[in-house]
Amino acid sequence: MSKGMRKKIAVLLAAVMASAGLSACGGNTDAGSGGQDAESKTETKTDEAKTDSEKEGSGEEITIRLLTRMSGADSGTKLKEEVLQEFQEKYPDITIQDESTNDSNSFTNQFKTDVASGNVADIIQWPGISIMKEYADTGVFLDLTDLIAETPDIKDNVDSTLLDMMELSSVGTEGTYALPINNQMEVFYYNKELFQKAGIEKAPETWDEFYDVCDKLKESGVTPWVVGATNAWRVVHIQTGLLYKMCGVEKAKELGGRKAKWTDEDVVETIAFIQDLADRGIFGEDYLGLDYETEKAMFVSGQTAMSFDGSWRIAELKDMEDNVGVFRMPYFTDREEFKDNDIAYPSQLELGGHLKDEPEKLKYVWELASMFASKETQQRYAYDCGNIPVRNDVELETDKMSPLLADLLTIKENDVKVWGSDAWAYDTVAVLEDIVGEAFIGALTGMTADEAAEQIQSRLEAAGSGQ
Repeated sequence: MSKGMRKKIAVLLAAVMASAGLSACGGNTDAGSGGQDAESKTETKTDEAKTDSEKEGSGEEITIRLLTRMSGADSGTKLKEEVLQEFQEKYPDITIQDESTNDSNSFTNQFKTDVASGNVADIIQWPGISIMKEYADTGVFLDLTDLIAETPDIKDNVDSTLLDMMELSSVGTEGTYALPINNQMEVFYYNKELFQKAGIEKAPETWDEFYDVCDKLKESGVTPWVVGATNAWRVVHIQTGLLYKMCGVEKAKELGGRKAKWTDEDVVETIAFIQDLADRGIFGEDYLGLDYETEKAMFVSGQTAMSFDGSWRIAELKDMEDNVGVFRMPYFTDREEFKDNDIAYPSQLELGGHLKDEPEKLKYVWELASMFASKETQQRYAYDCGNIPVRNDVELETDKMSPLLADLLTIKENDVKVWGSDAWAYDTVAVLEDIVGEAFIGALTGMTADEAAEQIQSRLEAAGSGQ
């Protein structure tokens, strides 16, 4: 990359590192919402409103407290509220205290405050599995192994690959500590009209074909692919996809489990590849100064032809879905053994570890959590939100769902052989995504790929040792 292109953006790095939620329908991802939604922090039913007859069901007064990212005006939040209402109608004697927020900082701060005070919510929607081990080992989260085994509807129907992602033996902790409730896949969205105008007849499958597509788009005056790099996770997500296509799923797990290093030659290669994409002008000239919201707006307005993003975008693209197609991240012809590897981003619910000492309450909490993974709810997640069901027994009617989801499900069923999650999903260092993101931006602003990898590895080792 030329020095001119690698602009100095050190002043942006402090703002760059804010992690973004991944599941629009599993939890609102608007980090700029300004804080916790006051309307979501309500009790469905107060003790004062209960009658004696209503309190007879459980034999004791029970309050179930939720802390999730499902808050706001999105379809996922609406679905959550309907699930809570259904549960409330079945158990009118139980109070539901919903403290959900659509602000990532508010969520994290509340959760950490709860942990510090020993007052953890009964149901938590931790956005990612990167530090699940820490909270599993300290008893903050409950091991769900026995509950899943005793619930045939969950054990027999929820995708076993997703359940395996919630199992922590690969990082030295036995047990399954979360229940997946929706699933996302990252793909390229492309503007069909812009492709047609540029003379592109089909979506690319290999990276060589992808380069040809980009050349034609640039010749037609269109920026091929905009990345909102001031939100560093946008670059990180590209690398996670590349890691699976270049190195394989097992390598990602080894990387997260510290059996491999970021300085390994094949891992460094993924960073160098992103640099090459930038050097080719595929991201345009101003991507380092653009954020995620601008990136999305540019795709919608036709200023860029492609966007690499999760299936959580489907609901947002409803108004232009007839002009949008999807294709998987291209594969490398010299590494066809990794061709069918793709990344899943599950959203999941954890239960508070304190419930192991409250068996009566646990019964109701587990029933409520399981309702989010029910066949009916999963069907609605697909129709209303564009999410991939976490169950294998959900039947969907094509005319009731977005054509983008239909295309994505076709890809999943026909082409995807291996699901995996981010490399840091298997790591126990909570700040890994921040460390990686900062290094990647450094690699796009003057650092070599080797220097960026060394920075990640050294900071990771220091964080892991408590330095």
